[in-house]
Amino acid sequence: MKIQEISTKSVLSKSQVYDYAMNPYRGCSHACRYCYAAFMKRFTGHREPWGEFVDVKINAPEVLAKEITRKPMGRVWVSGVCDPYQPAEKKYY
Repeated sequence: MKIQEISTKSVLSKSQVYDYAMNPYRGCSHACRYCYAAFMKRFTGHREPWGEFVDVKINAPEVLAKEITRKPMGRVWVSGVCDPYQPAEKKYY
């Protein structure tokens, strides 16, 4: 499992399910065969298979605090393309 710390410029993105999506990670450690989010690998630059890497957005809390003051209020889908119950959460969130 490759865990990498990254910085992000934005935490909230437009979503087709809710007003926004918030993904504190890129990738996932579970490698579920039925995962609908595995297509996201092509946007990560990783060579590892889906399920073998997690990028942790270490500045997500600070970026989110700024974003919520600028964006219109709306519903947020948490972890739409990453699993929110990852072992990395023990250390990072």
